Amino acid sequence: MDETRSTLLARLRDPADAEAWRTFDQLYREMLVGYACSRGMGQADAEDVAQQCAQAVVEQVGAYQHLASFKAWLRGIAEHKIADLRRRRREVQAGTAVWAGQADPETGIEEVWDRHWGATHLRYCAELVRREVAPGTYAAFVEYAIEGRPAAAVAESLGMSLSQVYVAKHRVVERI
Repeated sequence: MDETRSTLLARLRDPADAEAWRTFDQLYREMLVGYACSRGMGQADAEDVAQQCAQAVVEQVGAYQHLASFKAWLRGIAEHKIADLRRRRREVQAGTAVWAGQADPETGIEEVWDRHWGATHLRYCAELVRREVAPGTYAAFVEYAIEGRPAAAVAESLGMSLSQVYVAKHRVVERI
């Protein structure tokens, strides 16, 4: 994944590389929206944060020097954009009750980011593996391993045995 990310970052330095920007958007938009939501943003505000993060990457990727990991760099951008939005909200709502959607800014920020980061990359890798396994195997993996549905419920919904669900998860994880 690091090599792909480094390659993607190199490609993002060319604003005309539309495919690189599509890949970036597919990989990181949902993660950024989810992270912003988990930090207390409503859906619309989280979408705005993700868009602002993408714009910041457009503007700053040329100067990115790999001094920090890409993960830390992107998290810093996301935190900055969330703080900007909160600051604007406080200015607009000065003197009113605390913004209803605001989460405690100090509670487990790094853990929340890491959870979203890991889930995003798991989905990305799983999507790459999707072409290598049978559709039923992939469906069982997604429902059981990613969505967290009980194995028995997955087996029933897909017409599989319980052991087939476990084997499906194992096969996909092994390829990832």
